[in-house]
Amino acid sequence: MISKTAKESIKRIIGHRCAPIIQKELIDSKEYNKYGEPYSTGHITNVMNGESHNVIEAAIFRVFENRLDIQKKRDKLIYKKPKN
Repeated sequence: MISKTAKESIKRIIGHRCAPIIQKELIDSKEYNKYGEPYSTGHITNVMNGESHNVIEAAIFRVFENRLDIQKKRDKLIYKKPKN
């Protein structure tokens, strides 16, 4: 289950409309619900709000880690110290 503090950190990195991004990650990873359909954005939002679901939680943290890596690389490029 995603805690309130983790949710705030995730939303700060991924953004507030993160359900479609996480849904795309699940589809790209070929992870579907028991009916063979993609997880709905509503279900993803419920997991973000505290519902427990291992598959969706794993996808959320994968997206979070990928976005965090991208942000760190971007920050290195922007705040690169000039050579003297």
